[in-house]
Amino acid sequence: MMQNSSSPIPLPPVLQQRAAEARLDGARIAPGASEAVETAVATGATLFQPGDDREPLRVERGAVCQFQRWPDGRVDMIEFAFPGDVIGLGYLPGHTSSAVAMVDTVVSVMPTDTLEQRLAVDDRLALSLAAAGEREFEFLRAKSLRTALLPPLEKVANYLLAIASIEQSEGRYSVLVSDEVASGFVADQLHMSIDTLSMALLSLRRSGILDLSGNRLTILDVDRLEDIAGSSD
Repeated sequence: MMQNSSSPIPLPPVLQQRAAEARLDGARIAPGASEAVETAVATGATLFQPGDDREPLRVERGAVCQFQRWPDGRVDMIEFAFPGDVIGLGYLPGHTSSAVAMVDTVVSVMPTDTLEQRLAVDDRLALSLAAAGEREFEFLRAKSLRTALLPPLEKVANYLLAIASIEQSEGRYSVLVSDEVASGFVADQLHMSIDTLSMALLSLRRSGILDLSGNRLTILDVDRLEDIAGSSD
């Protein structure tokens, strides 16, 4: 979280004055200020990006731009957050959007119990959470539709990486998946024939990325598989 960026994003003119006030008057924090540990981030720093573990943040001082980058490359501005605002809301365990500090900014992580208390009494925050949930649904739907249009080899690579990720999250060896991958059920899920699926697996095996032996399929080179999975981005 919070990585410095070499290309700070400028604030739109209509928000420059408010951002400047937030930067110059750091002591002016909205009611209900957090007592959590505060973290200072420089102008242009990334507070979170897709894939990062979700940590709702309260802006204590400064200004933050949160935006959504869709799978097709489009970018939508979600909001400009100022002292007292909470960003990074959602239901998924990881972020699907990004946030960048527009000026030197201070934020604090909002604990789950504190967030739940705020949601119970703050209609605006509850609406923000609902909107975040809708964006997450649309993001996953768009990502799914984009994956459906991928060439067979990329579809299979994405599927194998997803299975490996599940294996790892359940405490099993992350690069081993069952030979049931080469089944009619999986082929149907990937919208391809069993022959096409088998050819894709054979291609990955000949490239030294997979090993097919006995009743097990082993991913030998995760990095190369990730390259294939993301080659259309």
